[in-house]
Amino acid sequence: MKLLSYTSRTQLVLFLVLFGVFAAVFYLVMRWNVYRNVDEVLYNRKMNLLAYLQQHPRAPYAGDNPLDDFTFYKIGEPAFRNGKEAYSNTLIYEPVDDELDEYRKLVSYVKLHGNFYRLEIIKPHLEANEIITTVAITLGGLFVGLTLCYYVSQRIISQKIWKPFYELLERLRRYRMDKATEPELPASRIDEFKALNEAVAELSSKNKEIFESQKQFTENASHEMQTPLSVIQSRLEALIERPELTGKQAEIIEGIISSTQRLKKLNKTLLLLSRIENKQFPLTDQVAVKETIDRMLVHFEEQKEKLNLTVQIQNASDLTVKGNTLLTEMLIQNLLKNAFVHNTDNGKVLISLDAGCLTIANTGQADKLDNGKIFDRFYKRSGHAETWGLGLSIARKVSETSGWSLHYTHQAGQHIFSLYF
Repeated sequence: MKLLSYTSRTQLVLFLVLFGVFAAVFYLVMRWNVYRNVDEVLYNRKMNLLAYLQQHPRAPYAGDNPLDDFTFYKIGEPAFRNGKEAYSNTLIYEPVDDELDEYRKLVSYVKLHGNFYRLEIIKPHLEANEIITTVAITLGGLFVGLTLCYYVSQRIISQKIWKPFYELLERLRRYRMDKATEPELPASRIDEFKALNEAVAELSSKNKEIFESQKQFTENASHEMQTPLSVIQSRLEALIERPELTGKQAEIIEGIISSTQRLKKLNKTLLLLSRIENKQFPLTDQVAVKETIDRMLVHFEEQKEKLNLTVQIQNASDLTVKGNTLLTEMLIQNLLKNAFVHNTDNGKVLISLDAGCLTIANTGQADKLDNGKIFDRFYKRSGHAETWGLGLSIARKVSETSGWSLHYTHQAGQHIFSLYF
């Protein structure tokens, strides 16, 4: 989830929760205030009525008079002493409206002229629920509108504020250290983004210097090592042709020549691995995988005949991938070489190519290889003198550089390498 979306949603959820809490508090306060005002009117009415009746004892107040809002019910002294004044809601039928309307009723116990009465005063009051509902709907609609306006405006403002940040990310994605140009950083008036741009510019500049220094060192070291190795090899080859050498001396020189050739090959391999890690190969070619496999299989005919291997190709679909032709050929060649060199007499090599996956399986040693080390440099389980333990490491680096994934499994006595494009 993007930071902008996460921030907006978090703020919106928090706003809605707070709105719900305050709406409930608002409802309770409004309800209490309406009832308090009506109860105050009822109490004042009672006090005024009692004061008037004290002054006018002959005024009619006994019984239920439909023209008045009060009613006196004569009671005994025990009921008077046990009675408690109370306010309550009640519904009274109104013939005009043909409906039950809300009233507020005060029940009080009074003594007038030596007699005891239960006094009931009824007053119509504003429809509290209707008022509160109307106010709540009005304010709710207002708050919903404000929420939507706030959310939309906040996203627009945030997108404008964070625009330099996303531009910086996009330019960093397109930036490559093997190119001469430095990444162009977007201008911004915000101090934090200015500091970020300065940090990124400083970091990219330092990384560029380190990359160039490492690249130059690798190339220089490879070149400087290659030259004396070639000289040593040429002089040893000239020395071995001298007739006065004994057989034992010639054997020693041949071993030295063989070691020199291996050093030259190792030097080239390490240089290639370094160039792959530094992403110095463009990945813009369209590579036909099946044609590459057919071309590479020709190089292993001798090993196939030597071990009497059976080679089977299944689901050989025409698959074209985007990458580097040289690196893809090297990747497939290393996987095939691993399958042929580390096989057994009368073994098998199974090649399967379907949509998006190349699988190369081979027979070999019975136990499973160490998944945590098999793609490490110079890791070897076999005693083949021709191998350095770099082939699978190069294959993994090529797959990672090309945006693919290479995995190893062991099933039914077969070592399986699966390359997912």
